Amino acid sequence: MSLAERIRKARENAGMTLDQLARAAGVSKTYVWELEQDTEGAKKPSAELLLKIANALSITLAELMGLPSVKADNRTVEISESLREFVERMRKLKIELTETEVRDLATTRFRGGQPKTADDWHDLYRVLKRAVPDE
Repeated sequence: MSLAERIRKARENAGMTLDQLARAAGVSKTYVWELEQDTEGAKKPSAELLLKIANALSITLAELMGLPSVKADNRTVEISESLREFVERMRKLKIELTETEVRDLATTRFRGGQPKTADDWHDLYRVLKRAVPDE
C-alpha cells in the first residue's frame, strides 16, 4: 500500500475530512489532497510533515509509513504462581530479576500458552538470556 493510500485510509478511519486533517496538521488542504493522490510516490514529504500528519490522525509514524511496530502498554500484569516460584528461586540463588524482566516473562506467550512450572520458567529465562545478552 502506498503512502497516499495509507494517509487516505487513516484519515477516513479517523472520520476526518481533508480540511480537518489539513488544519490539525498545519498544512494546506490542497497539499493533503495532493499527498492522497500521489499513488506513484513522486512527492517526498519531510519527516517533520509526516509526523504532523500522523499526530493529527492519532497514529504512529510507523503506522503511517507502513513499518512494522509493536505497542507496549502499562497495564497491570498478572504473575502466575509458577512464575512467582521461579522469581523466588532466583532470589535464593542471589539473582534478582528486575521488574521489567518479570513483566516481560509474565507477558510472554508461545502458541497462546505460558510455562506451567518454575522449571519451565527457568528454561525460558535461560534461553532468553542467551538470545539477548546483557549489554
